[in-house]
Amino acid sequence: MDLNMGCGAGLPLSFLCLALLQFQLFGCGCQGHQFQEPALPATFQFTHSLYNATIYENSAARTYANSKVKMGISVTDPSWDIKYRIISGDEDSFFKAEEVLLGDFCFLRIRTKGGNSAILNREVQNHYLLIVKAAIRGEAMEAWTKVNIQVLDMNDLRPLFSPTTYSVTIPENTPLRTSIAQVTATDADIGSNGEFYYYFKDRVDIFAVHPTSGVVSLSGRLNYDEKNQYDLEVLAVDRGMKLYGNNGVSSTAKLVIHIDRINEHAPTLSVVTHIPSLMDSDPTYAIVTVDDMDDGINGEIESITIVAGDPLEQFYLVRTGLGGREYRIKVAKTVDWEDFPYGYNLTLQAKDKGTPQKFSAVKIVHIGNLEENESRVTFEEDAYEVELNEFAPPGVVVVAVKLKPEPHNVEYKLSATEDADHFHINPQTGLITTAQHISILERERFVLEVMNNVNEMKVRVIIKIEDANDHTPEFHHQSYEAFINESMPIGSSFLVVSATDNDQGENGYVTYSIGSLNPLPFIINQFTGVISTSEQLDFESSPQSYRLFVRASDWGSPYRRESEVNVTVYVENVNDNKPLFEKVDCRGVISHEFPVGEQITAVSAIDVDELELVKYRIISGNELGFFELNSDSGVLFLTKALNRANPKDGLFSLQITATDGENFADPMFLNISLVHGKLTAKNYACRETGAAQKLTEKLLKRAKVNNKSKMEDLFLDLYSINRQSPQFDNSFPSEIAVKEDLPVGSTIVKITASDADSSFNGKVVYTISDGNTDSCFNIEMETGWLTILMPMDRESTDKYILNITIYDLGSPPKCAWRLMTVHIQDANDNKPQFLQERYFVNIPEDTVIGTEVVQIEATDKDLGRNSEVIYTVLTNTHQFAINASTGIVYVTGLLDRELITNCTLKIEARDQAENGQQYSVVALKIIFADVNDNAPRFVPSSYFVKVLEDMPVSAVVTWLEAHDPDLGLGGQVRYSLGNDYNGKFEIDRTSGAVRLSKELDFEKQQMYNLTIRAKDKARPISLSSVSFIEIEVVDVNENLYAPQFSEFAKMASVKENVPIGTSVLQVAAKDDDDGRDGDIQYSIRDGSGLGRFTVNEDTGIINTADVFDRETTASYWLTVYATDRGVVPLFSSIEIYIEVEDENDNAPISSQPIYHPSVMENSPKDVPIVQIQAYDPDYSSSDKMTFRITSGNPQNFFTINSKTGLIMTTSRKLDREQQAEHVLEVMVTDGSSSPKHSTVWVVVHVLDENDNKPLFPQKVYQIKLPERDRKKRGEPIYRTFAFDKDKGPNAEISYSIVDGNVDGKFFIDPKTGMVSSRKQFSAGNYDILTVKAVDNGRPQKSSTARLHIEWIKKPEPSAIPLSFDEPFYNFTVMENDRVNEIVGVVTVQPSNTPLWFDIVGGNYDNAFEIEKGVGTIVIAKPLDAEHRATYNMTVEVTDGTNSAATQMLPDLSVSSIFSFYFRFPASAVFCFCFMGSYEIEFSKYGTRKSPLTRQTGQNDSPGNSS
Repeated sequence: MDLNMGCGAGLPLSFLCLALLQFQLFGCGCQGHQFQEPALPATFQFTHSLYNATIYENSAARTYANSKVKMGISVTDPSWDIKYRIISGDEDSFFKAEEVLLGDFCFLRIRTKGGNSAILNREVQNHYLLIVKAAIRGEAMEAWTKVNIQVLDMNDLRPLFSPTTYSVTIPENTPLRTSIAQVTATDADIGSNGEFYYYFKDRVDIFAVHPTSGVVSLSGRLNYDEKNQYDLEVLAVDRGMKLYGNNGVSSTAKLVIHIDRINEHAPTLSVVTHIPSLMDSDPTYAIVTVDDMDDGINGEIESITIVAGDPLEQFYLVRTGLGGREYRIKVAKTVDWEDFPYGYNLTLQAKDKGTPQKFSAVKIVHIGNLEENESRVTFEEDAYEVELNEFAPPGVVVVAVKLKPEPHNVEYKLSATEDADHFHINPQTGLITTAQHISILERERFVLEVMNNVNEMKVRVIIKIEDANDHTPEFHHQSYEAFINESMPIGSSFLVVSATDNDQGENGYVTYSIGSLNPLPFIINQFTGVISTSEQLDFESSPQSYRLFVRASDWGSPYRRESEVNVTVYVENVNDNKPLFEKVDCRGVISHEFPVGEQITAVSAIDVDELELVKYRIISGNELGFFELNSDSGVLFLTKALNRANPKDGLFSLQITATDGENFADPMFLNISLVHGKLTAKNYACRETGAAQKLTEKLLKRAKVNNKSKMEDLFLDLYSINRQSPQFDNSFPSEIAVKEDLPVGSTIVKITASDADSSFNGKVVYTISDGNTDSCFNIEMETGWLTILMPMDRESTDKYILNITIYDLGSPPKCAWRLMTVHIQDANDNKPQFLQERYFVNIPEDTVIGTEVVQIEATDKDLGRNSEVIYTVLTNTHQFAINASTGIVYVTGLLDRELITNCTLKIEARDQAENGQQYSVVALKIIFADVNDNAPRFVPSSYFVKVLEDMPVSAVVTWLEAHDPDLGLGGQVRYSLGNDYNGKFEIDRTSGAVRLSKELDFEKQQMYNLTIRAKDKARPISLSSVSFIEIEVVDVNENLYAPQFSEFAKMASVKENVPIGTSVLQVAAKDDDDGRDGDIQYSIRDGSGLGRFTVNEDTGIINTADVFDRETTASYWLTVYATDRGVVPLFSSIEIYIEVEDENDNAPISSQPIYHPSVMENSPKDVPIVQIQAYDPDYSSSDKMTFRITSGNPQNFFTINSKTGLIMTTSRKLDREQQAEHVLEVMVTDGSSSPKHSTVWVVVHVLDENDNKPLFPQKVYQIKLPERDRKKRGEPIYRTFAFDKDKGPNAEISYSIVDGNVDGKFFIDPKTGMVSSRKQFSAGNYDILTVKAVDNGRPQKSSTARLHIEWIKKPEPSAIPLSFDEPFYNFTVMENDRVNEIVGVVTVQPSNTPLWFDIVGGNYDNAFEIEKGVGTIVIAKPLDAEHRATYNMTVEVTDGTNSAATQMLPDLSVSSIFSFYFRFPASAVFCFCFMGSYEIEFSKYGTRKSPLTRQTGQNDSPGNSS
């Protein structure tokens, strides 16, 4: 199809917006909406604000730029005529903008201009940013976009070297494959056009250049003597030249490689120092070994010199044998040690004979001063300070003095001082012991000086004597006396005793105590010696004097020392007791005839103090003088006759006291009754006080205390005399055995001894007085434990005879001694000693199993099993073993020097002691001599290489690497090829570099498998191995041309609803390449039709993959790619516009599914009501629709315009009261040959006009009412209601009384029509009222009715209570029931009396009324379930006196029927249901609603009844 090259062509109207609007309208539920015309604003803008396009440099005129996306503007208005123009970014005028219209898109195309001499050059400018403006001809609408033109590279430049000359210097020992230089070239082209290869212009085997990096590496052995400079030429050849068939375009660089002779390794020095003896005539101070790893003259040593540290040139080096690599340091003359007391630090350096010469690192050797070595011996401490117990007897260890290091055969001795006489030193061990008792010396400090026979050094030994408790506290007086009186208070001090102790510390700290066998009334302060009373003293019951012993004790250890002093305390008597009567409270009788002067009775008192005699006297009761009391004897006499006596109550009451001169006794009473007659007896009854018994007890107690005091005076000190000598226990061992390895400090045996004396006299101390020649033993002075003092050595001394001496600490001390033999048992304390410090042996690596290598031998100084030696190889090895008894090492496994060049075995020699075995380890180094037993081994085992087919000749394909671990010629490898594919490949025998010797061609052969061999140079037998190289030839991209379509875009069409698989069109592209590079495949990769169309990848035929609907999508865009099958595939694309052709497959669609217009009733003809708006998605029939009313208009109230769909009134008048709504069915039909139609409903709502007046149900109302008194005035009388067929305000009614209301006796509710009274009415009266009902319309309409009221006497009360006939009532009310229609009738018993009914509650909005005297319930107002769905009314009935009431629980709902039930004895409940078009099931307890039931009120359950 030809393309229109302008953008002004017409475009079919798209109904996409209409389809979306239809979908929206149908999704809006039932709400009506007026149809709106689609009026979307046209969008004029580019599809992208920035486009990317490409074009090749050097392109010819009128070449179009390529873009992966559509550039341009979507045409939404068919009237647009779009033009494009480049505004900026093309300063050189290379480009032109063109517009191409296809379908609903105006393409922007950028091309090069024609007739321009300048061409695009990427290397000058690689991109252009164009600003393009789009404008509509004749309109002020513009759009802008940016187009980034990327200039693609063409291979129009060759590589260039920079610099063009290179020079490097390398040593002749440079390892193979080492990178030695890198040449660098650049190509201004990019991508594959900028790629090039490096290679040598002339064939060079010893060097290789990497074809892409330019790195030059060494591929052969260098030899300075053969050639010391190489001049090479390196070419850089553009890879693209091969593709274009030109191999002559390249650049050249020169590379000069200089070879240097190399002395690689410097000599290395190793030194072993030696300390010669002063007796040596030609001493050697060190042995120096020098090594150089170079070969030939470079590895020969010219000399070793002393470069520093010998300013007097006293030392020189002498070369010895072993190849002339060992030197000895000797002295040339007498060494000056005085100026260099610490020796010399000689700095050595060696140099080889190589070119250039290399020097070793300097080595410092210390030459020690021999004289200094001997003067290094010193004592372990600068001075020894020790402490010694003052109780120490002779033979106690003080300290061991040692030299370090201790020379052999050293002897120690004490300098001749006064202090040295008290001590002894072991000359061999340096052990100092006591020579006599220390305590008798009364010294606190000793200073000894120890000398040795090695040098003149001396050391001081300071011995501090630890104070021992060897002094007894001494009192200042031999005895003490004190006098105290018995009245002294408790705690009173009366005497201070004091003692001192000459010891130090706690040994001299004194405390006091009272020593007594009996308790004493005294205490002593243990620290101060103050004696005070602890009890109340009583001279009468205690001794008159006390004799006590005060003991002074120190706090020493192990025992306290004590002394005693005699203290006598005398107690003085004090008159501190009052007399006590023996009897008190006496009663008796006396006769009137009792003779005067006769003794009546006697009183007695006792004084414990016994200091004075007791005197008696009468205090009271003898005022008449009848009685007399003897003051000394206490006898009572009658002094006057009693015949005339008349005491009170016939009773004499005498109060008598006694006194010792200071104290008075408590008074006693003597009551004497006066009687008639003669009495013979003089008995008096008294109460005993026990005073005599108490006195007796005190006297006995004092007598006992005095006896005990005399017993203590007989006590004698029997413990201060040292009577007994210490004795060894019977268990004393005369012989013991000790293992020589017992650690120092270990206990051996405890010596037990005893002494029958007490305290210090019985304290035993222990010592070794003789036999401890090596000072190996010590005995703890106080415990008797024999311990190890110094290490024992059975190999030196195997027996000791010790003299164990014991002493007590008495004064003077006593002692005893016994001999003890100590046998030293062998311990495994010596390791086996090898005859050599290290073993070396050389064997060939092919030594057979079982061959003896060397014998290892060791000896042990111990005895028995401790000296038996067993040999073991500690190193984990399977190659060698050792004979456990003989120590012969032999081969047990195969040896391989290549795995391990030498083997160092750890050989253990272990003795066979039962416990604590000793062992020594020696190293045996076995060196394996090489044998050619390994073939070269390739690493990796095989090779896989990918090679580009255009790789230049002589390029290295890969490097082979084979390892041969053998030494010498057996480890030198040479490489060879088994096959070279007619000379295409070659290999370097030394380096293993595999080179390309002929060009490759992927199209001819893609794989090569080369067999390679590696062989060593051993003689007479060499070994070899074989591997292979798998070479894959990688195809080089020769895909020069991309597929090209003849057009950049194409247009096609397809009918809607065609079956899947229908062919639409065929696209074709052309590729100028050959082979698979020119083989094209097609694919759809983008566009709005992606997934709805398919393309045959081989033929390019596009087929449908979906069923199309033009009304949904009128057109599709596809981006079809044509891609070749090259290694790097190239592609191009074409835009396809496919238009879907229309078929009449849709019925017309109205803008609304249902219309709800309204019109006033009684409207005249041709009043417009509503216009049906519809459209047809089908393009062909969208303007051919017709309209027709098919139902709902039987009386021809309406007419419709068949073309426009306008519905209007006719001459027939509409009456809302007859029919408020008219439902019309309108059919919309399209005008096609096979017409389709749809139906729409129009619900016409007739609006009300006030054309009806209110009407009363009756013209005359008559009612009989019982007379009423003042109390009931104001109560309702009767309701007169009217109804109006109109609606809204036209049906709103107001009531008034217009006649008969004389004196204003009545009034009426203007809203409900209820007439009430203002006054009382008596029987026989009759009133006639005229009631007027007026509506609220304009103009107003009205009507009247008459109400006749007859007042009768109140009926007599009925004996039967009022009750309703039914337990409940069931009524049905329709929402559209008319006013004044009867709902139901309620009846009450008894019925033979006048009754009056009223609705007294729940009558919301007064919708219902009940006939006053009948009980008939009627509708009083139009019902509206939407406004009120439930009523709860109470009906009351009365006979004038009694009344009954009921509550009504209706559950009303529009479109539902509800049933109600009532439970009451004398009442009824009325339930009304508004019934619509749907029913509800009724049950005893409620209702079950249908899904379309409107929501009811809150009182829709029987449970809500009140």
